[in-house]
Amino acid sequence: IMALNGTREGLFNAALALCPEQKAGQRPAVLIPNPFYQVYAVAALAAGAEPIFVPATVATGFLPDYGALDPALLDRVAVAYLCSPSNPQGAVASAAYWTDLMALAEKHDFRVFADECYSEIWRTAPPSGAREAGADPERVAVFHSLSKRSNLPGLRSGFVATGPETMQRIRRLRAYAGAPLPLPLMRGAEAAWADETHVEESRARYQAKYAIADQVFAGIEG
Repeated sequence: IMALNGTREGLFNAALALCPEQKAGQRPAVLIPNPFYQVYAVAALAAGAEPIFVPATVATGFLPDYGALDPALLDRVAVAYLCSPSNPQGAVASAAYWTDLMALAEKHDFRVFADECYSEIWRTAPPSGAREAGADPERVAVFHSLSKRSNLPGLRSGFVATGPETMQRIRRLRAYAGAPLPLPLMRGAEAAWADETHVEESRARYQAKYAIADQVFAGIEG
């Protein structure tokens, strides 16, 4: 595990650290759900990879169907980004979805970057996470942030968790190009990460807003 200057830094730098110059003798590809967080595409381009935008629409349950892609393309894939719960759709990857994605990553030898910064904003039950799929820890990097968990985007505190060999490569790049948090902000972040009460209170406010939205939509449909 390694602290980040917000998940944006980690999601970008991980692609630079881990995306090879070639995959299967060709330009590597990076899978990106569409709509997407812009840093995914910028990271792919900065790493010299081809961004592949995969629709996440009502037809696919608002999550990308990476398994439906051409096997020849999948052999070029170096990284697949996935945000769950997703933004802007709010779709949640099930345990079965994660298991299938990890199996696909093993078959075609690519890494999964799991952007889970919305994982503590949920309605009825916590969402499944990438690590629960039981995949090789070197195969998946999981990213979390205080931005959504604690409504503290300006604090720029996040973390990445992955296998030791993968982490060594991320840390090597961080040593040269990273921007660590100042100590006072780290102390503030430490207090926020250690406290769950404010997270539960924030989630309760979200759930109250969900209930209001349900009533409004019910009235419109009625």
